[in-house]
Formats: sequence, structure tokens, C-alpha cells
Amino acid sequence: MKKLLLTSLGLVMTLSAMSASAVGWRTCDGNKIKWDSNTVTFRASNVSFPAGSAFGNSLQTSISRVNDNPSNFNFSLLFGDTSVKRNNGQNETWFTSDPDVHGGAPARALTWYHCYWAFGWHYGIDEVDVVFNTAETYTTSMNKTSLWAFGGGARPFETTAVHEFAHAMGLLHENRWYSIMGSDWTHIHANGDTARSYLGEDGAEGSVILYGTQASAMEDLSLTNFKYLGKDGEYSTHQPTQLFNSAGSVLSWFTDTGERRYRVNKGQSVQLELTGENNGKTSQTVKIAYYISSNNLISTADRLIATGTVTLSRNQPATFKSNLVIPADLTSGTNYWVGAIVDYDNAVTETVSVNNASYLPIRVN
Repeated sequence: MKKLLLTSLGLVMTLSAMSASAVGWRTCDGNKIKWDSNTVTFRASNVSFPAGSAFGNSLQTSISRVNDNPSNFNFSLLFGDTSVKRNNGQNETWFTSDPDVHGGAPARALTWYHCYWAFGWHYGIDEVDVVFNTAETYTTSMNKTSLWAFGGGARPFETTAVHEFAHAMGLLHENRWYSIMGSDWTHIHANGDTARSYLGEDGAEGSVILYGTQASAMEDLSLTNFKYLGKDGEYSTHQPTQLFNSAGSVLSWFTDTGERRYRVNKGQSVQLELTGENNGKTSQTVKIAYYISSNNLISTADRLIATGTVTLSRNQPATFKSNLVIPADLTSGTNYWVGAIVDYDNAVTETVSVNNASYLPIRVN
């Protein structure tokens, strides 16, 4: 049995194929290369990820975020692994300074799989080891001021880990739309001062394509203030969503605490841009509400300025614009936040609801 190694950098792309509707995966004579089991156990190094430590907790959170998918697949995580090694028959995760292991990348999902003919095609994933480069400036904090995406100085460990464990599930890189399998540190949700990692619609779609849809209820709608920008090799790049005038031109803005704050006039017609995702099982048509807030945590307690409906179906993230009017009685020279909440009336029972709202900062002229 010949085992082929593929890293998260995509250095070996033998037998890989891309889907027209979601992230890619490896194939063997047209068959999807995946795990034989729907539950796969990872063992975490007791040195790199002590149970109860900041990195241990962040790793557990990342695994849980990957498991927030509508497919039949999930990971389990065991702490306390005292002897980690590549290609030893165990799926393990650890930090390493060895360039032969990390290959100069921030992280890698070292994957062993088989694909051969012996009176029929035999294929599947045999082992994955997820390694993180000790030289990378990681943070376990999800406080926005710490993170690259919001002007901070560190890479969020969680988004990188979600990316790598999605590789471990069997997914490859994506460069065609907003995806965790692209530039992970800008695939992120924020409402308030704390950001949140997540698998996202593209990863959720890939999980279902590989492992089928789970029988139990799993619905999850979300909004984010990031969107697809373009491609950088195998990776999608992302940027913050924007605020436009009624003619579709981007409003002037300045940087405030790592985010774009847009200048608006009282009574001005604007177009709010956000990205909606369906990370769950079924297509949903739900109500969406728009608010003006005195802080960056959009909630139903804020000032309601408009309502509408939106349909989100799982396939590709949908970046959309909504026509709004800035209230004429706001205070000049004051900072506000304009945002939205999808499914604001909780018509859909969701497994995750903290990701339903997002915002853009504004200042009233």
C-alpha cells in the first residue's frame, strides 16, 4: 500500500480535484478520499497543549467549531499524549520548531492516505498530524484588538486550527470565495469586542459533500463583516465589508481601533454590505432587522431602523447590500454602529445564535 503525503500548503496535489460548488477534496479514480469512520480521534501533546491551559482550551474550542457542521462527521480530542511522531498510526497535534516538520508554514495538516488498484479501487485517509510552527505569533485571545484582522499584532490560533482540522477532515484549499480554507485569519465573525472563529458555509458544504447530512437537527445562520477579495495562489483573500452611498460608491472612512469607520450624514441613504452564511442543513428564508447602536454590540435592544427578509441556502457565502436611511436625529460628531441581525425573531432553532449579528462603524458628520 503506497501512502502519499499532502501538507496544508498543497505541495503535493496528486489525485486532487476541485468541486464547482464548494471547497476541494482529494479523489481516487473519481472517488472522494475521506475517513472510513465518521468519528476520528486526535491526541494532543501534553507539552504543547496541557489540559486546561490557554492553548489547550483554544484547541478544544477549535475542534468544537469544526464539529459545528451539518454532516455526519466529527472529531474527538484526547489530551495528555506523551509521545508525538509523524506517521505512527495515531492522529496527533503539537507545536514544533523543526523545519522538516512545519516546512516553514505557520501550520500544516500532514496527511497520509492511500489510493491503489487491487481488483477494485482502494482509497481513504490513514492518518493526519496537525502541527503548528512555534515561530508564528499566535494568540489564544479572541479580543479584536489582539488580532491581525482588526489591526492587532497576532494571528488567531483558533482560525488557523479550524483551517487545519478542516484539512484533517479531508478538505483542500479554496480561492474562489470567502472561506476558512483560504486566508483563515480574516474568516472571522465579530459583534462586540470579541471575535469568533467558525467553520463557515463553504466548510460546512464540504463536510456534507464528503460525509453526508446528519439526521439530527442542525441549523445555523450567520452574518459577518468580512467578504471575498480575491485569490493569492490556492488561498482566497478577504477584506472588511463596506458602506456605500445610494449611488454605490464607497463612503469616505478612517481607521478607528483597527476598523474602518465610515462618515455619514444625517438622513443619508446608504447601502450596508454584510456577508450572510447558512452553515446548517436546510435553506432558510428569515426576517432580518437593521439597527443603529451606540456601541459595537448589535442587539434587539438597539434602535430599529428597518426590517426585511433574506434567503440563505448552503453552498457559497452571499455578500449583499441593504438600502437604509441614517436617522436624521443622530448627534453630529458622534460614533455609532449600523448593523443587522438575521433571524432576529428566532423563527429558526439554531445550534449557534451568537453569530447572527454584525456591524459597521460610522461617524455622523
